[in-house]
Amino acid sequence: MVEERALISASGKRIPAKVDTFCIHGDEPTAVPLMIAVRAALKDAGISVVPLPELLS
Repeated sequence: MVEERALISASGKRIPAKVDTFCIHGDEPTAVPLMIAVRAALKDAGISVVPLPELLS
């Protein structure tokens, strides 16, 4: 989503979107391992992860 600047639907339709934030629900049992994997993948792709106040400033 971040690199493609789009959301890709289940049918394959590309919906242009600027993705600056995302949410992983903490009540899901795989939330922590998923967040660790997502953050690592973003870092590997050279995409910065910053606190929300920094993003908004």
